[in-house]
Amino acid sequence: MKVSNFIFFIFISLISYHFSYAANEWEEHSEQIEILDTDDIKNIVNSKSAILLDTWKKDIKPEKLEPKKWLPAQRYSLPGAKWLPNVGLEILTPELRKYFEETVKRLTKGNKDAKIVCFCRRGYYSKIAAERLVQMGYTNIFLYPGTDVWEDAGNRLIIVKSEIIR
Repeated sequence: MKVSNFIFFIFISLISYHFSYAANEWEEHSEQIEILDTDDIKNIVNSKSAILLDTWKKDIKPEKLEPKKWLPAQRYSLPGAKWLPNVGLEILTPELRKYFEETVKRLTKGNKDAKIVCFCRRGYYSKIAAERLVQMGYTNIFLYPGTDVWEDAGNRLIIVKSEIIR
């Protein structure tokens, strides 16, 4: 009986450590991240002077649902944006973390000083992704509140496909 209690305690401790590490990864606000307004983003979109990373989530097909019945929602985003779905989730799988790191490295051509603007729909996922980018060593990171703000200001959104690992 005592051995099972000990094993249970170790298991709970490991789970708690994992979640506390994952949460600490993005909960602290980096002073290096500047928040942009819609006029700033309009200038960036028109001049193509930054990499626009859309970090909004992507729905995953339920396993038991027939493929013919699955119709995932399209993603409407800012013109010129690169959609990296799910990279702003609170906890990343090792595969998703690798996807994020490799895709950003490809988009920036390895330049850690490249200007990157993170956004999603309302800002939650993009804030997490932006904090991760700072931890990855990127130095020129910005946030935009999201596609809802862009659209509310009378700007158009375009349909984008998610970036794939090449």
